[in-house]
Amino acid sequence: MNRIFAFNEFFISKNVLKIAGIVFFCVLLFSTNMKSATFYVNSQQEFDNAQDASSMTDSIVWMAGTYSDIYMNIDKDNLTIMAENFGATIFTGASRVNITGDDITFQGFQFLNGNIGTQDVINIRGSHINFTQINIRAYTCYKYLRVREESQYVEITYCNFENRLNLDDQNILSILVDDTNPGYHKIRYCSFKNFEGIGNDQGIEPIRIGLSTQADHISRSIVEYCYFTKCDGDGEIISSKATQNVYRYNTFENNPKAELVLRHGSQAIVYGNFFLNGKGGVRVREGQNHFIYNNYFYELDDRAIYLQNNDSDPLDNINIAFNTIVDCAEVILGGDGNDKPTNVTISNNIFTNPDDDLFEEPTGTENWMGNISFGSLGISLPTNGVTMINPQLEENSEGFFGLSSNSPAINAAQPGYKLLPEFVGINDIDTEILFDLMGQDRPSIIAEKDLGCHEHPHNVLIQPIVTEENTGPSYNTSMISNLKNLPQVVNDLIKIHPNPVSEELRIEIKNESKSNLRIDIFNAEGKVVDTISMENIFPEKITLLRNVVDYPVGLYTIRATVQEFQKGVEKIQTVKFIKSGSRK
Repeated sequence: MNRIFAFNEFFISKNVLKIAGIVFFCVLLFSTNMKSATFYVNSQQEFDNAQDASSMTDSIVWMAGTYSDIYMNIDKDNLTIMAENFGATIFTGASRVNITGDDITFQGFQFLNGNIGTQDVINIRGSHINFTQINIRAYTCYKYLRVREESQYVEITYCNFENRLNLDDQNILSILVDDTNPGYHKIRYCSFKNFEGIGNDQGIEPIRIGLSTQADHISRSIVEYCYFTKCDGDGEIISSKATQNVYRYNTFENNPKAELVLRHGSQAIVYGNFFLNGKGGVRVREGQNHFIYNNYFYELDDRAIYLQNNDSDPLDNINIAFNTIVDCAEVILGGDGNDKPTNVTISNNIFTNPDDDLFEEPTGTENWMGNISFGSLGISLPTNGVTMINPQLEENSEGFFGLSSNSPAINAAQPGYKLLPEFVGINDIDTEILFDLMGQDRPSIIAEKDLGCHEHPHNVLIQPIVTEENTGPSYNTSMISNLKNLPQVVNDLIKIHPNPVSEELRIEIKNESKSNLRIDIFNAEGKVVDTISMENIFPEKITLLRNVVDYPVGLYTIRATVQEFQKGVEKIQTVKFIKSGSRK
């Protein structure tokens, strides 16, 4: 037996982020002889009903509009929950989401200007979650997104996290780590921006992976191709507090109070990032077997790299190689104190044009090899491994520095540095440094590799791989462009009676400004059976009478759409009624 799922018509704008007013109405029918069904919803009750009726591989689509106080408790497996048009479905007020199901795709929504007190906007306990094209901004809450310990394989892509209103000591995106099973989570192509604060230990880290109590838990999470700017809510842009995480291909730009921090845990890889115009690049507080390779550091005011002297879990086997550091404050080596870093290897880097000195706080036990330094060294010249010579860098059209053709850094790499580790389940780790920062091939022969993060000739223009423009959602996440002219789902636009109705249906319309009005009536199969259009109507209460004697008995839906000229607002309301048998 075929069951037909028919749902309310839905509004589509050809370019909902820029143009309002050119609309059309569609009805899609889905039957159980197909592999999946699609439910269109525009209220809490409709969402709840749709999830109750859904089966594996079904989709629940929220129609365009602004919704308040919506709670999505997604507890079924293998569903897609999405916006009808990416960015055109906005949740506000006390809206929040809890995902306990597995194999969930959640995409296309905005969460704006809400207030949920000490609750999280999104809480994930399920596994194999695809969380994409989400914008969360200007919420008062606990965390924007929390991935719990029991979750695995959560992929967060093309999202924007911005400007939490409360300055409480809680991070924005939190990934917790299980003591037995690695998470294998991925944060990719996301933007994190405009978190106000004083830096220091204020607590509003854009990303935190792990807790201090989870330092020895293996996470195997990746943050890649993400963009961070004006993240001032804590001194740590990323707070890494677990073992075996990878941070690569990101851009950290204009963060005057924060830096990437390897806070707890071991075996982190920081590879192929741009650190630009901020407080610092990488601070390493605790742990062993960390790798900082193939990065570009430029105009960092406090320090480029900071190895701390800490007694809780002293640093050991720290590897810094193939980096280019230009116009920055010192590289701090952690020599002041009783718990000096040990087995620090610094190889094949370029350090040039420091703000003051190139280095400070040496331990005296560093292993130097193949480095070029130019400027005030700040420490005694090591007996080998550091050559004081101008690296002959040249600035390109975008303001970034690479090697000139006569640079002494060309074909100057020295062997002895450690290869990057490979982690089970994480692909494409450049173990042997066969690529430069821009993805150009490096020679496999060490002596033919260039120093620093770029290989000459620079056939790919040196500039950040990721920017504000190519990360985050595909739609415009600015306040004006997304809130203006978007449809608003309301419940006070029309009233109908009687209901059930056998002969004449009375439709009362509350019109508050000069506008256009359209009313569509759909049968239970989703077909339009009647349409009423009125243009340039003035503010007034309107009563329409519709003869429904010839309608077959059954369930019908009225969708009323009003486009207000002055405010540029479109309001939508749907109401169901029952056509009963005619009176004898």
